Amino acid sequence: MSRSRYLEWKKARLIRQIQQQRLDLAENKTLWLEKTERIDRGWQTVFGLRRYLVLGSSVMALYGIRHPSKMIRWSRRAFGAWSAIRLFKKTFSAK
Repeated sequence: MSRSRYLEWKKARLIRQIQQQRLDLAENKTLWLEKTERIDRGWQTVFGLRRYLVLGSSVMALYGIRHPSKMIRWSRRAFGAWSAIRLFKKTFSAK
């Protein structure tokens, strides 16, 4: 086999390999988008509410400086409520 034929063969093999990799990437892209759809929706929701989150966190920081014991109490209650909601969701999910 001459050098030029060998290089042509190698080039054709690499092109086939690249085409296969592109097909694999396209297939995995759809799978990736399906798996991360829920996270993307949550991120879009948070991103849409960022103005209110910044305002709310500023108000909470000022309130926390003035009333630290109340702030700790309310944060514990919020964490407890959040944990209870998660527990109910896991217990009564339809999966």
